[in-house]
Amino acid sequence: MRVLLALLVMVLFPAPAHAHAGGLVPRNELSRVVGISPPLDGVSARVVNHGTQLEVRNGGREALTVAGHLIAPGENVRFRDDRLAGDRWEIPIGASVVQGVVERYPPPPVWLWMGVVAVLAVAGAWVVRSRWGLVAGVGVVALAHVVHAVGSTLAVTGGAFLPLFLGASGVGVVCWPLAVVAGVAAARGKSAASFVAAVVGAMLVVAGIPDFDSFRFAQLPFAGPGVVDRVLVALTLGGGAGLAVGGFLRMRKELAR
Repeated sequence: MRVLLALLVMVLFPAPAHAHAGGLVPRNELSRVVGISPPLDGVSARVVNHGTQLEVRNGGREALTVAGHLIAPGENVRFRDDRLAGDRWEIPIGASVVQGVVERYPPPPVWLWMGVVAVLAVAGAWVVRSRWGLVAGVGVVALAHVVHAVGSTLAVTGGAFLPLFLGASGVGVVCWPLAVVAGVAAARGKSAASFVAAVVGAMLVVAGIPDFDSFRFAQLPFAGPGVVDRVLVALTLGGGAGLAVGGFLRMRKELAR
């Protein structure tokens, strides 16, 4: 009973998490550097962290000043600047300027991805009716959430991997071990597998709700194609819902025997 109450508390009050690592958010526009004019020998600049920061690397022989930051030779600096939001922007760097633009992209069709989530939910609830279907379902949904968290973390420039990964994972750090427990229990034919799988599915749905914006915006803070991240989010939400419903129905059927 204590285990049951603990799991229910985790479902209803999950650990807070960012939809993506580092607090980066999906958007329909991204800023990028066009160049440095006139060019500076050994100096490069780029926009990082999903359009939120400018990174300048000084590979030259002299110190440079940019936006109040002194960059010694061999150093690099990242900073936020409101000018990055302009359609065409310039930031002085020594006797030159970093020039950039903001590019805009059309958003994806939300209805299409919501349809994918619905199909995955129905398919998931159907697949987990069998023992090995439950094993596969738990594994696929948990793995999708893990890969999403890793890809979100790798999209961040600067910062230690582990804290960023844990921030993006949230309740996933509890779900993933439980998913292993559910998979092993299902493979061994244990009746508790249905309950644990249902809890894992419900927790992952709650954890994946902040990622709904992945279906609404074109550019995602993910180390890979945006469509891959959307598939991972759809698997987490739809597959998680299927696990929750299918696991609950399996549990009711087993208790009725």
